[in-house]
Formats: sequence, C-alpha cells, structure tokens
Amino acid sequence: MKTILVPIDGSENSERALLKAKELADYVGSKVILLNVLSLVSVISYYPNGAGHIQAKLDWTGLLRKAKEKSQELLEKSKQQLGNLEVETMIIEEPSGRVADVIVDVAEEKNADLIVMGSNGMGSLKRRLYLGSVTTKVLHTAKKPVMVIQ
Repeated sequence: MKTILVPIDGSENSERALLKAKELADYVGSKVILLNVLSLVSVISYYPNGAGHIQAKLDWTGLLRKAKEKSQELLEKSKQQLGNLEVETMIIEEPSGRVADVIVDVAEEKNADLIVMGSNGMGSLKRRLYLGSVTTKVLHTAKKPVMVIQ
C-alpha cells in the first residue's frame, strides 16, 4: 500500500480517521494525502452570525479567504500529527457541495490505494445517522477500498 487518502474536515471522526491512517502508514510505509474540500457549506460556516442570518450582500471574497485560512491551518495541524511520514496536502474548492465526488476523483487521480475517512463529518446529523451522506456516497461510488472510522 503506497498511498492513503485521508479527507479531513476538523470533525472528531475525521481526527480519528487521521490517527488510524497514521497507524497504517507507519506500519506499511505509505504516503498520506490529506484532503480538505471547501464547499459552500464550509464557507458559510465562517459567517459571523451563522447560516441562518445570511443576507443578500455577503462578503463572499472575505468568507472564502477565511475558509481557506482555516483549511490551511487544519491541514498543517494534521500534517504535524503525522510526524515523519511523507505527506501531501490538498485544498480543493467545490462550490456545488459535491464533496464525495471530489474525494473519489482525487483518489483516482492520485492512485490512492485506500481512502480512510470518518463516518460522519462536520455537516452530518451525527446523533441521528450512522453514516453521513458524504461517507455513504464515497462508499457507493469509489473504486478504491474505503475504511470508515467512527
């Protein structure tokens, strides 16, 4: 196993997936690709009054800039947790919200041998669903093996 793709979003399950990927990569000497997908939902989450108070004149440029900064911070923190492993980081903007499609496409493009991801992400109904919608779609559409961490 040469390459492990780990989509991260800052959720608890994403953090656990990162730790499991580290364990696997340490054991078999794999490269880890950390992926953070910026969707409209993740950008709106940085709006000071929350998504429920969105007005017609949002500072989209400022929101996107702040979301990218937070994404970069998350990737750097996660990369540090992987220690001396070979790590590649990626931020991909997907305004349409097709996060699962991006994960599957990156796994193919980077020829990942395994996708390790959390069962639920930041946008999930964590307490009501066993698997979030993004994880479910990745499981159903990926041609690569997927390890789901709860």
